[in-house]
Amino acid sequence: MPTPSRAQAHSPSRSIRPAAAVSPAAAIRPAAPVSLAAAIRARAGALPVRELDRLGVSRSARAAAVAAGSIIAVRPGWFAVHDAPTAVLDAVRVGGALTAASVARLHGLWLLGDPQLHVRVAAGASRLRSPADRAVPLAAAHEVCVHYRQRRGGPGDLPARDGLPRALAEMFTCEGVVPTMTALDSALNSGELGSTGRAEVRALVPGRFRRFVDAADAGCDSGLETIARLLLVSRRVRHITQAWIPGVGRVDLLIGDRLVVELDGAGFHIDPPEFEEDRRRGLELAMQGYLLVRLTYRMVVDDWDRTQSMVLELIARGEHRWGSRAAPHGR
Repeated sequence: MPTPSRAQAHSPSRSIRPAAAVSPAAAIRPAAPVSLAAAIRARAGALPVRELDRLGVSRSARAAAVAAGSIIAVRPGWFAVHDAPTAVLDAVRVGGALTAASVARLHGLWLLGDPQLHVRVAAGASRLRSPADRAVPLAAAHEVCVHYRQRRGGPGDLPARDGLPRALAEMFTCEGVVPTMTALDSALNSGELGSTGRAEVRALVPGRFRRFVDAADAGCDSGLETIARLLLVSRRVRHITQAWIPGVGRVDLLIGDRLVVELDGAGFHIDPPEFEEDRRRGLELAMQGYLLVRLTYRMVVDDWDRTQSMVLELIARGEHRWGSRAAPHGR
């Protein structure tokens, strides 16, 4: 953890150099702005004065850093570095901590297109402001979702930005199960969240959501897989994510014995070599007796009611099992 330099902790008169050789401004500016900016950058990019005081940063060091342009005053009592995430600065201007989907987005997690800025504030907080201008009161047009919660310290919590476990817990109560599970599966799959973080999410959510945290699957490569998987979990249908089939490779979902579901993302396109490989895989699946179903992003995200009813119909007809219609064929 970066700490204030000696130039920050001592006045120029305490310097070992002759006073005539170094001016007061020169004694402060080379070290104070650099170390102070590094300390703020390491802590979400924005810190309140009370945290700077705790780190031993003097008022003169703060003033020197602002004058040198290495940090900025975001709102009264708060300072940030210029390269802090825009969403963090916006949350500080509003008057709280960045949370929920806004934090998940910073981690690069799979989200179902939530454009709002999510800000967690203390219960009873008032005089919230626009994320763009502290002089303007917060209004509906600013597209800010305010989470009124008491701030509780804990691993990963930061003054300007919630840690990922807290942010995911906030998503459950704000956005519901499916959008949150796409982010949670994504966090586990990408390694952004480990077993300790998962346990923390479970401890933070209301009891009714804990079974979903327990059912999260690190094998899901995309939110589309999560949406399809949740349908199967709710119906207690046996399935495997990222199943390996000899001669074919990994497939997104294997339902039961033989129903293979491949899910194509929003930006899905195939160049000629991929097209050939995709068709080869499809033919190989057919030769081995599997039934292949391909679902597009639109079919899952925009038309899921109709799509899931057809998938469930295939399952109801027994198309996911080996039987009279199909038997496994080795290759």
